[in-house]
Amino acid sequence: MSSIVSMEMMDKNARVLDNYLDLVDTAQNEIMYSRDMQDLLSIRPADELEELGIASRLMQYTGLLNRNTHAYTIRIFPIEPSRYPTFTHTIYDDADIESQAWFRLAKEMKSPYWQLFLPKDNPTLYKEPILSKIKQLYGLNQSEPLGFVAADVKASTLSEYLAPVKMVDRQQVVLLNENNTIVYHQEAERIGTRFDSPELDAFLMQSTEAASRLTIEGVQYMATYASLTHNDWKVLSLIPVSVLTRPVSGIEQISLFFLLFYLAISVFTIAFFTIRFTNPIQKLVKAMRKVERGETVIGWPQLRRSDEIGWLYMGFDNMVRKIDELVRSAEKEAKDKKELEFQVLTHQINPHFLYNTLEAIRWKAESREASDISEMVRSLGNLLRLSLNDGRELTTVEREIEHVKAYVAIQSARQDTSIRVVYMIDEDILPLPCMRLMLQPLVENAIKHGTRHAGDGEAVKILIRGILEPYRLQFEIVDNGPGIPEALRAGLLTAETDVPHRRKGVGLRNVHERLALYFGERYGLRIESREEGGTVIEISHPILDAEPGQREAI
Repeated sequence: MSSIVSMEMMDKNARVLDNYLDLVDTAQNEIMYSRDMQDLLSIRPADELEELGIASRLMQYTGLLNRNTHAYTIRIFPIEPSRYPTFTHTIYDDADIESQAWFRLAKEMKSPYWQLFLPKDNPTLYKEPILSKIKQLYGLNQSEPLGFVAADVKASTLSEYLAPVKMVDRQQVVLLNENNTIVYHQEAERIGTRFDSPELDAFLMQSTEAASRLTIEGVQYMATYASLTHNDWKVLSLIPVSVLTRPVSGIEQISLFFLLFYLAISVFTIAFFTIRFTNPIQKLVKAMRKVERGETVIGWPQLRRSDEIGWLYMGFDNMVRKIDELVRSAEKEAKDKKELEFQVLTHQINPHFLYNTLEAIRWKAESREASDISEMVRSLGNLLRLSLNDGRELTTVEREIEHVKAYVAIQSARQDTSIRVVYMIDEDILPLPCMRLMLQPLVENAIKHGTRHAGDGEAVKILIRGILEPYRLQFEIVDNGPGIPEALRAGLLTAETDVPHRRKGVGLRNVHERLALYFGERYGLRIESREEGGTVIEISHPILDAEPGQREAI
């Protein structure tokens, strides 16, 4: 609230200070356009007597100008003070005006500017800091200046306009020029210096005049400012945060009393709820954690209450008893399952026994020179061995091709139709891992539909192609069958029950779903039928030994 009042007061006093500076500027302009002043400074004294007369008139004119009630002073400086020694000696106490930096700057500056004079610059002339607006004085029809007119405003005069902003203890009211140099401060020694605070510089660059909390020279202040209208000067107010947050003693006492009162009420309330509700709930939570860890809580302390806490205890007790019954039942079922599994294992046929038996049959067939039977038995043994794959889901491309060859050999021996399979597999992909039973179901589907529509003496032709693409294996199975109608092809890879002929294409759907399940939806099958006849099945399979980040980028 105090910062809002401070901003309103600063805005008001900034406007008043603007009006005062406008008044000074108007008076200065009247002197600038005075014909008498222009005539006096245009005269070049021919002798000492004429110079005394001009000095007398200048001093009389300057005295008349400074008889005002607005607390500002007008000083006149000829462009060559050495031509007016009497005037210079009387007014400026023989100061070497021409050698001073501000005088040289005034000659260079074409536009009016403000100059800050400090007592350390000339203790005789400046008893306190003075802020002067300096303008060049020209004569009529002259391009060179005749002198300078300085309107001086004392720091004590500025305090009359800025001091009302001070509202609280230790508040600083500062007038800053366009370079953020202090041109007014309650402490005179601070005038002409700058605040060492990057936060303040950034705050003053804001377009909106709002309050902000800043750290200046190690002290936190609440800062507000108001801008003057005719230049980039700012009236800055700094109030220490410690002053704003200083508590009032009466409020402190009342607050302390209410704090103790509410503390006592809070302690009583906490104790009541702790004994009545919190402790029973904590006991219940501990019992739940024991159940979570698998520990038994049978026989834990009961709570006989008719409220919600009592109902919780009763419900938890019933739940624990049911969980115990379910655990006992599950343990019994697991024990019975293990016994059944043991019985199954004892009667299970050893795959090695089956392989050995097939080898014995093949050997007997060869001994009787039944080469066709021997070859079928050998192919069946390879088919069985590659299908089981020692129980592993992954195999290699080379073993998968061997599996297909074993299956094709058996089918060629069983059927009268000639089956021709061409293998175009890159050598680089043969050792790479792949999903087992991936190609055989597709070849089986091609053979089954190819033999069904093949004419007399017409062979079933199948092309199996395998290539390595960036981050994936690409397989194609091409047959010379009749093709698959588009209406049927759309539902072969889905398991929807309303698709016609859903019992067809089970092998295709199985391979497609397994690829998607194991490796993601981006992998699977794609079926196309060629216009000239035949079907193309494309298989997309990841490169399993590639980097994980690369597989994700496919």
